[in-house]
Amino acid sequence: MKKLHALLACSAAFAPAALLATPAFAQESAAADAPAQDEIIVTARRRGEDIARVPTAVAAISADALAQRSITTQADLQSAVPGLTIRETQSNNNLSYSIRGQTIDAFSGSAAAVVPYINEVNFAAGGASNLYDIESVQVLKGPQGTLFGRNATGGAVLFTTTKPKNDLGGYISGAYGNYNYWEVKGALNVPIVTDKVLFRAAFDVTQRDGYIHNVYRNEDLGAVDRWSARGSLTLRPTDTLQNTTVFEYSKSKGNNTGTQIYSLDPVNTYAANLFSPMMDTLTGVPGAWQAYLAAHPKANPGGLAATLQRQKQLGFWAVDTLANSFHDGRDWYVTNTTTLDVTDTIQIKNIFGATDSYAHDTTSQKGTPYLLIATTNVLTGADGNVVKVSGISDELQLQGKAFGGSLNYILGAFYQKTKNTIFYPGSYFDIRPVVPTTGIPSVVAYDSNFRNEDETKAIFAHGTYDLSRATGIEGLSMSFGGRYTWVDVSLVNLPGSTYSAGIPEIATSFSKPSWNFGLEYQINPHVMAYVTTRGSWRSGGLNGVAPPVLATGANAGALFLSETAKDVEAGVKFNGRVMNRPAHLFIAAYNQWIDNVQRVTFPSYRGASIAVTANVPNAQVTGFEVDGAIEPTDWLELGGNLAYTNARFTNGKVTLFGNDYTFDTYPDTPKWSGSAYVQITLPVPESMGKVRVRSDVYAQTSQWFSNFGIGREIGTNTPGYALVNARLDWTHIQGTGVTASVFGRNLFNKGYYVGGLAQGIALGANSTNVGRPRMYGVELKFEF
Repeated sequence: MKKLHALLACSAAFAPAALLATPAFAQESAAADAPAQDEIIVTARRRGEDIARVPTAVAAISADALAQRSITTQADLQSAVPGLTIRETQSNNNLSYSIRGQTIDAFSGSAAAVVPYINEVNFAAGGASNLYDIESVQVLKGPQGTLFGRNATGGAVLFTTTKPKNDLGGYISGAYGNYNYWEVKGALNVPIVTDKVLFRAAFDVTQRDGYIHNVYRNEDLGAVDRWSARGSLTLRPTDTLQNTTVFEYSKSKGNNTGTQIYSLDPVNTYAANLFSPMMDTLTGVPGAWQAYLAAHPKANPGGLAATLQRQKQLGFWAVDTLANSFHDGRDWYVTNTTTLDVTDTIQIKNIFGATDSYAHDTTSQKGTPYLLIATTNVLTGADGNVVKVSGISDELQLQGKAFGGSLNYILGAFYQKTKNTIFYPGSYFDIRPVVPTTGIPSVVAYDSNFRNEDETKAIFAHGTYDLSRATGIEGLSMSFGGRYTWVDVSLVNLPGSTYSAGIPEIATSFSKPSWNFGLEYQINPHVMAYVTTRGSWRSGGLNGVAPPVLATGANAGALFLSETAKDVEAGVKFNGRVMNRPAHLFIAAYNQWIDNVQRVTFPSYRGASIAVTANVPNAQVTGFEVDGAIEPTDWLELGGNLAYTNARFTNGKVTLFGNDYTFDTYPDTPKWSGSAYVQITLPVPESMGKVRVRSDVYAQTSQWFSNFGIGREIGTNTPGYALVNARLDWTHIQGTGVTASVFGRNLFNKGYYVGGLAQGIALGANSTNVGRPRMYGVELKFEF
């Protein structure tokens, strides 16, 4: 917390001086990094613009900045973007994004609140992957709908792969670090026909041993074994026509970190009593607990409460769980972008994409030496969740200028069809070989097997009009946009589903508008102010593990309704000089209102705990974000960012399956988060190359991982933390293409939490996921 207060104080002191400065300067690596010599071009409005002149909160990280910060996976992005949280709900292979409190819960049937894109194509997979040969990462904040393919209430994360160039060359690099980490990656760029046919190939291979030791099975969890390859082809048959196709295939193995027990529910004490010496009383079988321990000699004889105390003794990077753990995944995608310049002011653009993802995972969901809950059906032998996601999409755009260049516009149509096939085996409260006499089963087991499909159609228009002539105010512009989207969804239970096999398909439809309106004022070449308001939504849907009835959970059905969001955001962006030194400062403040918030809870259905997406009536998120940097000397850069996010349910009362719930805590949203960095370029002769040292600290306050943290799921708040990272790069050693680097993340080996799975209401226990310990290594890169 002290570090966050220091960051806030620095930002407050820096702001007045920056806004008074004037001469020109353009930054290097955008809203998340330091100033340098070249402006950053972002595509937040589907056209290239200087980030300092885009009237919305957007962060962009260049390829250079990714390397400087040692950002190699999505999980690392959190430290670079103010207000972005990367959540791990079950393991390191199950990630989701949270921006301004908007996210998707584990086991949800919802569409993502923060939508990921690769080359402007919505990417359906939710697993972890490496960031290699990436041109940039852009993070757009707030409701999205009038410009990007799929509606979203939280934001969008845009990954752009490196495009083929007109030069023959490439690079190869290798890295090695602790936990037997090694990574080899590279790229080759080949102009097959100069200016006409350009090809680029890239690859990445990564392996790392696990960093969490499971004392029960004497194995390490969190192991990574991943490889990926990508090919990109650009065709330019004429000066006005260009087509770029990108294909990537990735394969991953290893295992999952899983969760560890964090707290016991003070109200629902059934599990704590069942897995304890009280088993005799609950089952009506004298000697039941001793019989159970004889059949499970590694189980903690003190019971679930003693297991919780044992976990505290084991520390962050150890766990005592009987659960098996493995991960097997593969993803592929293809994107194709075609542009045709009809005239100097009109362009037609088509974006086609196809994605396919498969993941098979089993892991601990409670981190105990008993089978309280497992991703295994112990009666049928089915082991591990299987999730298959596939989709195709196409977007046709007409971009242009009109009224003498005063109006920039985009008109378009969008289509997407996705299919999710999900198999969830599960077991609860396995107390075999005890045979209860009071009607309590020795184990509850089930299989859920279902398929969700959705089809999305949309038309949209967006424009920016220069009001300078009409108002006499130079630099004043107006942005406006609208979109209408239709979504058809269906659910069918597949053979083998324990509760619902053979029940006919159910289907429904949703449709709503999205919109935005804003004013922006370029006060001078270095200062821009804006205010904007937006409204968007994410489609409702059908819960696959609920009874397949076309009714909401209040009536014991599978239906949940669309979530809607609207906001007001105001900001100031400065990009210039302070005391004749390059600097930038971006400030944004907002308030967002969300209705029918899609959140997951775990009611009981036919003796099992099922995951059901419900609609919480109302929520509100208020906050601000600050990002700034300055270069006091030619050899020193200083910067940082800060985010304040006050997210709360304003009406959290929900009825599901005959039970009343009150959603009272907003999960996965720290109130304060931020980072600061210092970068030093050492004074070495130019002939030796360039030596640069960078260190940064990321800090955040505590956060909830439950929707019911105050009233019903006590003990679901994780403490704040601060992490220190550093990197040293010696580039172009002795004038060659060789770069040597030393890097380290979490240098002080701080234990911290990155998510959790709250099931206190349903199962009597809550669990958490821990972040990575100190990781360090060396890297050697050769460019040719």
